[in-house]
Amino acid sequence: MKSTKYLAIDKSIITEGISLEFNIFMLSSDKEMNCFKENGICFTHDDKVIVDSADVVYVEEDQHNEYEIFYENFSEELKDIKLDHKPAVTYKHASNVLNKLFANPEALGNYESSKEIVNEMIDTILDDDFTIKSLMDIATHDYYTHTHSINVSIYALSLGAYMKMQPETLSELGEAALLHDLGKSKVDSAIITKDGALTDREFHEVKKHSDIGYKLGLTLGINNKNILDGIRYHHEKMDGTGYPSRLKDHDIPLFARIIAVCDIFDALTSRRTYKGAMSTFEAIKLMKLEMNNHVDVKLLNKMIMMFR
Repeated sequence: MKSTKYLAIDKSIITEGISLEFNIFMLSSDKEMNCFKENGICFTHDDKVIVDSADVVYVEEDQHNEYEIFYENFSEELKDIKLDHKPAVTYKHASNVLNKLFANPEALGNYESSKEIVNEMIDTILDDDFTIKSLMDIATHDYYTHTHSINVSIYALSLGAYMKMQPETLSELGEAALLHDLGKSKVDSAIITKDGALTDREFHEVKKHSDIGYKLGLTLGINNKNILDGIRYHHEKMDGTGYPSRLKDHDIPLFARIIAVCDIFDALTSRRTYKGAMSTFEAIKLMKLEMNNHVDVKLLNKMIMMFR
C-alpha cells in the first residue's frame, strides 16, 4: 500500500474566515500527521491562533497542485509588498520556492525560481534600511532542510555584503548557499529527519549529499565553478578532515568556506527535537573555541564584526 506523502506549505495563506480547496494537516505531539481542517470549511479565529503557533502546516502531495494555484493567486496580492522587499514576505516566498525545489530538484522551473529568490534577498540586504537582525527575527529557527538553506543563504549574503562583494559575486554566493544542501533531497528522508545521533551507516549516506548536490547542479545546467564548488565542498574543514575530498586550508574554495561558517552557525542556533537552540553568542563562542581548526577563523571574525 502506497504511503501518503505530505509537503510543507506557506501558512501565511491561512486567514480567519477563509476556506481552502485542499485539506490542511499538522503533526501531533506524537509525530502523527492529522487532518486539521478539511477543504471547504472556514477557518475560525481559534483555528488561526493554532495555525500561527504551529511550526509547519502541510498538504497531501496529491493536493499540492491545488495549493500552488491558490498560492500563485495569493502571491499576486502581495506583489506590491514584495517590491518593497519586506523581509518577512521575502522569507515566506523563499520557503515556498524551496519546498518545491526540494520536492522536485531536477525541474528547471523550480531552479529558476530559486535564482529569483536570491535576487530578492540581495535587494533586501543591500537596502539602506536593512539590518541582519530584521531577517534573523523572522527566520525559522526549527531545523528543516529547506528553511536551513534559506537561513544559510541569508547569513552568507549578509557576510558577502559586509565583505564588499560585488552584486554579481553576491548572486553567485547566494545561489551556492541556497542550493548547498540540495543533494539531501536524494537521501532517505528517514535519515535526514532522524531524532538524535546517526549511525555510521546513516552518516555515510548523508555525506553523499554534497556530491549529489554537485551533480544535480550540473543536471540543472549550472556551469559556474564558484557555485558548483560552494555546493560540493561546504563540508571540507581547514585541517583537512572534511569531505568529500579532504581539502585543506585555502585549497577549499572561498564560497565553500563562507557557506561552512554560515552552515554551522545556523545549525547551532536552530532547534532540533533532541536539542535546544544556542544563542548567537553561545554559538559564536563554541565555534571560536572548539572549531577553529574546522572553519576559516578570519571569516568567522568577519561574521562576528558583522553581527556587531
